[in-house]
Amino acid sequence: MEQTVPLEHPIRKTRFKRLLVRHRDAFIAAAILGPMIFWWLVTSGFPTLFGFVLGFFEWIGIQGNPKFIGLDNYIRFFQDPLYYGALLRSIWMGALVSITTLSAGFGAALLMNMPLFGKGVYRSIWYIPAVTSTVATTQIFNLLLDPNNGMINNFIKSMGYEPIVWQFSVPWSVFWIVVYSVWKGVGGAALIWLAGLQSVDVTLYEAADIDGAGRRQKLRHVTIPGLKPIATYIIITSLIGAIQIYEQVMFMTGGGPYGQTEVLVFRIYRDAFWDFNLGMAGASSLVMAVIVFTVTTIYYRRTTRSDRRMTIPLKKVK
Repeated sequence: MEQTVPLEHPIRKTRFKRLLVRHRDAFIAAAILGPMIFWWLVTSGFPTLFGFVLGFFEWIGIQGNPKFIGLDNYIRFFQDPLYYGALLRSIWMGALVSITTLSAGFGAALLMNMPLFGKGVYRSIWYIPAVTSTVATTQIFNLLLDPNNGMINNFIKSMGYEPIVWQFSVPWSVFWIVVYSVWKGVGGAALIWLAGLQSVDVTLYEAADIDGAGRRQKLRHVTIPGLKPIATYIIITSLIGAIQIYEQVMFMTGGGPYGQTEVLVFRIYRDAFWDFNLGMAGASSLVMAVIVFTVTTIYYRRTTRSDRRMTIPLKKVK
């Protein structure tokens, strides 16, 4: 008569222990990352996928039934100036914000890297705007720009000039959106640049001193090449964040005047939550995601092309 091996057999216990030891790191990683991945799927993953699927449907209002229309929403996106105009504004305004923020942040990082007294407090002051509430700070900007009693207009009137109605001027509206965005983001950019500056090998500066290099030569031939990895990261993240400008437009101009500061993310918000045009909101989201992914991929491949060329393949040892 055959005998079955009980569950508590020592051979099975040994195999189970070996399996635990062999894959211990994988089990620990799954236990740590599992809840985070589940939370991301619930709050971001599924809504993002659902938004992409909506782009192929016509769904006006949340009570009606969605109707499959294929690529009609995407065709309308590139034919309606309301949408491709918002996309173009997002691109050139985002590029302007990125260039200004990165340049100002790099200058601030050079200052923060100097051996100054109380540099910790100095760095904290630069970073304060990055952690402040966008709603509160935009309202402070609106108070400063008030056409009747704003501080800036009061100063202009004290100089003998007529006050400016900022909200009805397209150039001034764009100017203040860019100013606010740079003020908000320069602290974070400066800290990342500062981390890059402090990661450059000190011996390179010592060698440059021995060769008699000046400050400009050190900056050009030592600092900037040493910042290439961190520059790739910060430029990509800044471009992604700047193209997705939304809150400052909503709270400062509301897309005005005459829709000339309406960017694509704000247009998506209006379609989804004001007009309940969920199909166009989903299509616009997918178009923006594809453009951001394409731009960042092309930039990353071009910036790392020289590094890939410099790598020498190892020959097989016979």
